[in-house]
Amino acid sequence: MIRKVLIAEDHEITNISLQRALEELKVGDFEHVSYCDDAVLKVDLAKRKDAPFDLLITDLYFDDDGIPQRVAGGIRLIEEVRKIDPGLKVLVFSAENKPGFIKNLFTAHDIDGFVRKARNDAKELKIAIETIANHQRYMPRQLLEQVNGHSFDFDPFD
Repeated sequence: MIRKVLIAEDHEITNISLQRALEELKVGDFEHVSYCDDAVLKVDLAKRKDAPFDLLITDLYFDDDGIPQRVAGGIRLIEEVRKIDPGLKVLVFSAENKPGFIKNLFTAHDIDGFVRKARNDAKELKIAIETIANHQRYMPRQLLEQVNGHSFDFDPFD
């Protein structure tokens, strides 16, 4: 069961939407931060108080606003919080759409779910949280087909 959630997202409107989705799922205990460093501190403090978060929802990319950050992006955030709380569930909520990159999030970073910021993302997000709450991994069907099929990520040079 997901009872306590930390949202790491630097765009205010997305934060508000995530909070609304959590309220609709009856998750009443959630916090949000705009910086990865703040997320690491909150995870650490919660763990020390023996009141850890059940789920971290994070974006992958955070805008640089001139405030120096030790942890500058979602992947580094995942790595840092896993050192503090290896059992923390992680849901990535990002506009990233490269199947190979997303597959790597699951294999190399052991995430529990991925939801792409796109049409119907609020519905997908709720399904993902419910799936993760049932101790299963979540990947949207269309991405699952791409990731498990033969897909390649090409850069502009290719």
